[in-house]
Amino acid sequence: MKTFSEVSDFAPRKARVSYETIRLIMYYTKSYKRSWKEIASLAHVSDETAINVFDKYMNPSREKLSQILSMDECYNKGRFHHAYSCILFNFSTSKLLDVIDGREKNTLIHYFNKINREERANVQYVVMDMWEPYLDVASLFFPHALVAIDSFHVIQNIIRAVNDVRKKVMSRYKGGTVEYYLLKKWHYLIYQSPDPGEEKAKIKGYKNKWLNRYEIKQLILSLDEELKYATYYYSLYQYHNEHSSKEEFTIKIETFINDENIIKIKEFVPVVEMLSNWKPYILNSFIKVNGRRLSNGPIENFNARFKELLNTSPGLYTHRRFRNRLMYTYNNIDSYTLASEPLIKPKRGKRGPYKKSSNPKK
Repeated sequence: MKTFSEVSDFAPRKARVSYETIRLIMYYTKSYKRSWKEIASLAHVSDETAINVFDKYMNPSREKLSQILSMDECYNKGRFHHAYSCILFNFSTSKLLDVIDGREKNTLIHYFNKINREERANVQYVVMDMWEPYLDVASLFFPHALVAIDSFHVIQNIIRAVNDVRKKVMSRYKGGTVEYYLLKKWHYLIYQSPDPGEEKAKIKGYKNKWLNRYEIKQLILSLDEELKYATYYYSLYQYHNEHSSKEEFTIKIETFINDENIIKIKEFVPVVEMLSNWKPYILNSFIKVNGRRLSNGPIENFNARFKELLNTSPGLYTHRRFRNRLMYTYNNIDSYTLASEPLIKPKRGKRGPYKKSSNPKK
C-alpha cells in the first residue's frame, strides 16, 4: 500500500513540531538567562526537542572582520575541549564577530587561514591583551595593522603587584592586631582617592576612634615605605593613563620603566619588564579613533553574558552550539533558517558493565 505525507501549512515537511512551536523555542532561546529546561517547559516540548530545533535553525556565519578588531578570551570552565574561547569583536559597533574554540596559536592560525587576504587587509587595528600567541597571529595575518594592548590589563598587572606588596607587609603582623586589621579590612582604599574632608565614622577595629577614609588610607600607607611608594606609583600611572595623549605618554612611560625606587621592590620587577617589553603596543592604546580610545571595553562587558549562558545552559555540551547561541542572543539576530550542515553530537562514552543483583530486595 502506497503512503504519502500531506502538505500542511502548520508545520515543515516531515517535521514533528509546528511552525508556532519553532517560533516559541527560538523566541525563548534569545534570552541568555534561560536554561534549556526552562525553554522546553515554556514551549511545551522536551529538552532534547528544544535543543534539536535550535541546532536545526540557528547556525549563523561569522561576521566580516572589522577595521578595528578586538581579541580577548573567556574561560570555558572545563565545558569544552579547550580551556578558553577566543572572542572576536567589532570595536566600532560592539558586535560579536565570532567565538573560537581555543586561543592557542595553532588554533588561531587554522582559523584565520580560512579568511581571504583582502578581508584581512581591511583590518587597521588589533586590540588585545598580553597573550603572546595573539601578537604572533596578528603579526602573521595583519602585518600592516597597528597592535594595541588594552590598558585595563596593564593596570591590572600593576594592581596585582601592589596587592602582593600589601600581603607581604600584612604577613609581618599577627591576626587581631590593629595593623593586620587595617591591611585586611581597608585594603581597597589603597586604590582610591578619598576626600580628606569627608565625614568621619567610628572604627571599631581601630580603638573606636573616629576616622574618615582618607585618614584610614594614610594610616595604612604609614605602615611600610615600599607599600607607600607602590601605591604612589600605581596612582601616578593611573592618572597619566587617563589624562595623557600618546605623545605625552611616550615620554612618561620611560620614567615608569626607569624608576630606581620601584625597581628595588621585587614585586614590581614583572611590571617594569611588562612596560619595557610591550611598550610600543601599550603606547598604541592611547590612539583615538572617532573620539574613542582603543580598548577591549566592549568585550569586557560581554564577558558577563558569556558566563551567564555557560552557567544557565548545561545542555550546551558542544562549543558550536554554545557559540551559535551567543551569536544569536548577543547580536540580536532576527531571522533563522535551516542550518547548512547538521550538528555533530559528541560521542558518549560506553556504558559500564551492568550486572543484575543475584539477591534482589523483596
